[in-house]
Amino acid sequence: MVNLQTQTKSEVGVLAEYISEELSVFVVAENKPVDHPANGGLRLLNYETDMECLQDGFRLANLMKRKHDLYSTGFSGGKIVARSSNISSVKEKLISVTSKLLENLDGRMITGCDLNTDINDMEKLFKLTPHVLAAVNSKVNASTATAMGVIGAFEAFQKCLPCDLSNGVLVHGCGSVGSIVAAELIKKGIKTFVVDIDIRKTDIKGAISLRNDKNWYRRNFDVIIPCSISGLIDTNISQFLLNTKAIISAANAPFSNHIIPEKLKSLKVDIIPDPLVNAGAVIADSIEKYAPAKWNNTIPEKVYGFVKNEVRKKCFAYLSLEQSGLSSQEILEIMENQKQYIIGELF
Repeated sequence: MVNLQTQTKSEVGVLAEYISEELSVFVVAENKPVDHPANGGLRLLNYETDMECLQDGFRLANLMKRKHDLYSTGFSGGKIVARSSNISSVKEKLISVTSKLLENLDGRMITGCDLNTDINDMEKLFKLTPHVLAAVNSKVNASTATAMGVIGAFEAFQKCLPCDLSNGVLVHGCGSVGSIVAAELIKKGIKTFVVDIDIRKTDIKGAISLRNDKNWYRRNFDVIIPCSISGLIDTNISQFLLNTKAIISAANAPFSNHIIPEKLKSLKVDIIPDPLVNAGAVIADSIEKYAPAKWNNTIPEKVYGFVKNEVRKKCFAYLSLEQSGLSSQEILEIMENQKQYIIGELF
């Protein structure tokens, strides 16, 4: 592991840490100056070990790096990962510890919500440190921003690769993002199926609920939008998806390994990668950080519309370049290396 305090070049490493028997917290980020701060959510999980927690932090920080580079958000990649065996009882300590770590970093890391942290936690954290971007004291909802980006990606697919969708679209996971994605698809008149481990969440007006059907992949869908867990689509499940027209990756890392999407693409399943699809929240963060006057004087719908349009344009460009014969990796590298204005300043 790299300790960023000893590094001068830009790379992902441990920027700060707190370790105790009850709670461990790691700030994992690129080593960049305060004028290009790292940005990524605060994730709290019952990891088995500190090493497992750190490994997830490195994985997620690198995913955030790619997302920020693709959309030129003005941020560098980062993530705060926390480990505790008693998630419900450790929240106050987590907020206190994280605030001190962020204060000591003096603006080099900015955080927001992630797994097992919510806007209420961010409001408490914001009272202790200004280094929080989660639409605190704003009507903009980060999950809605992410969902509208997913809809932008779906619209890009429809425009670039028009096809019959009579078999419908499956939204896997109906949490704060997936439920909005499903509702927006229904507004468009799309036959929309939903499935979730919590059956109650599939009660969405106009949706066809598959409840908690663990064999959802044995049905035929034209489009699958994973909005649930990482690694959802494994080798077993992927063999049932050969007739799927597209997978729009709303969840981070929805495939259990990198070979699966390459195999599916070789069999004519279009896949839009997750850093392109689920960037809505970081685009909103970029507006909040780099266009604060506009942010404070706008309405949420304008933010959501901007996010949807920007993700639509980026995904349409990706699909068009893919049709020209470039590989996914080549396209993403081209997009990352494009010189662009900070996206938040364009709002």
